[in-house]
Amino acid sequence: MKFPSSLLAGTLLLTIVASVAQQGSTPVKWAEGAPNATSDIKNGAKIEGLETDDVHIFVSLADVKETEYNRVWVQVSNHGKTAIDFDPQSAILLNGDKAVHAEVPDKAANSIQKVGEAKSQEMSSAHCNMMMTGQQKSGTSACQPTDSQMQMGKQIAAFSSQQAQWVRDNALKQKTLAAGEEALGAIVFKKDKKPANYILRVPVGGVMLEFPVSAQNKAPSYD
Repeated sequence: MKFPSSLLAGTLLLTIVASVAQQGSTPVKWAEGAPNATSDIKNGAKIEGLETDDVHIFVSLADVKETEYNRVWVQVSNHGKTAIDFDPQSAILLNGDKAVHAEVPDKAANSIQKVGEAKSQEMSSAHCNMMMTGQQKSGTSACQPTDSQMQMGKQIAAFSSQQAQWVRDNALKQKTLAAGEEALGAIVFKKDKKPANYILRVPVGGVMLEFPVSAQNKAPSYD
């Protein structure tokens, strides 16, 4: 039986597409000592790098101090001849069967600021010294926060606002990288409740890149 040439051509095209898709779905994994992998320590943080024919990428995980978030600092460069798509919101941290998805930067920043403001208000009002006074006996309260409590509350609010703004200013956004172009910034993830080892997956163009990373997942010290 003879098949129409158009059908054979279509079948061949589907086979090629499926083959390319299958190749693209195989992650490029960072491994110590591999020829396409680099490793460095700066400011106490481990920086891991991977190179493919078209993409050079460096990643480093650290905690966003006194918040419920970690951040992965990413530098990705397009060394190919054509444009590639990069969506940081597609990055995930894998811990066994559990996947931690990248946070929307503005939502994470707003959450950091709101938690800080709530803790600041609690520190400067809820924990004050109670004294029996004529005002209390008459049904009113003379309870006032101490100077140190007020100062701590202000510091927490200011620091949380600073950390929230850092996320807004440094978060990576989805973009198309032209040939020779690079992107540099942070991807934020919600912390787990205890230290953990993860596999960071970052898709760039049609390539999935994987890195082993660790997080202390430190809770804010004022909790």
